[in-house]
Amino acid sequence: MQLAEEFIQLDATEPSIFYVWGHSYEFDVDGTWGKLEEFCARISNQSDIFYGTNSEVLLCSE
Repeated sequence: MQLAEEFIQLDATEPSIFYVWGHSYEFDVDGTWGKLEEFCARISNQSDIFYGTNSEVLLCSE
């Protein structure tokens, strides 16, 4: 959550990426669905953040 907060507050002069990776079964095994929900609530609805899939972000062309 600290990294997410730092990313939200970032005053970037160039494009930056916050990459979230994992498998849903890991949240079941670790019992961390609540942490994911907290993260999503905090990082969502930021007007200066582009939210995209792997192909939209990593394979984009200019």
